[in-house]
Amino acid sequence: MRRGKLSNKSIFYVILAGTFTLLSYFLDQQVIQKEDAIRDMALEIENQYQKIDDESGKFEAAMDLQTRVFFSSHQTSSFSTINYKTHLLIDSNNAVIQNFNIDDIKRIVRANLFLQYILTRSSIQELWSAADKMNFTKSDYDNEKIRTVINDLFTFNDNFFEKYKIEYFNQSYINSVADNSILVPDNDGFMRLLYEETNKLNKKLFSYYVILEDLSDIYLEQEELLEVNYDSLILKQGKIKIQKNYFILLSILFQILSLLSFLLLFRNFINSTFVK
Repeated sequence: MRRGKLSNKSIFYVILAGTFTLLSYFLDQQVIQKEDAIRDMALEIENQYQKIDDESGKFEAAMDLQTRVFFSSHQTSSFSTINYKTHLLIDSNNAVIQNFNIDDIKRIVRANLFLQYILTRSSIQELWSAADKMNFTKSDYDNEKIRTVINDLFTFNDNFFEKYKIEYFNQSYINSVADNSILVPDNDGFMRLLYEETNKLNKKLFSYYVILEDLSDIYLEQEELLEVNYDSLILKQGKIKIQKNYFILLSILFQILSLLSFLLLFRNFINSTFVK
């Protein structure tokens, strides 16, 4: 029995079906590669989002400290100045002498000056403690200057406190002043010293406001750069998804064309075999 030979048209259909099958297979591989790329991109996007969230947390922490520094500095400036000026007027203003109890006013004003110094010093220590717990102070910077600035936050010269710690700044004495049970002495111009040291602390305190403002700007700029990169990654991922969808559609199309080629091949085989 003789075997029939494939006609040129049948060979064309075989080649066409094979080509479409190979193209469909190639596109399926492209789809798999795009899916892998999308997964890798998703991880990169998540990491980028975490970095943005981290920089945002640093910015908010620095802004929170900056606000606290501002209010603390403003309070110190207002109260210490008012009380010291009142202290200077007590003995020299006749109206005050004639109409008020000088001893009571002295006790209150000196107590306010004394306690304002204690409060300002405590505020700086509390701010240091708060900053030490915030994530932005744990940041590892390549910029040594910024690293030094962060390490120096809320540090100050405490010589005045140490000098009078035993005599005036022990807890028992502070409690007595707070209760108005004792009159803080003005020996050797102690009130003036308190006022000057309070202003020095306040000046140092306000310098932290400027430093924190600069740090906030750095964190904000870094966050904006990360957001630009994040948006770029989102767009890139979107393009890859679109490419994947096109590859899927083209793969389906080539599968259909391959099937159609086989059907045409079968039809041509039937016609050439059975139709005379």
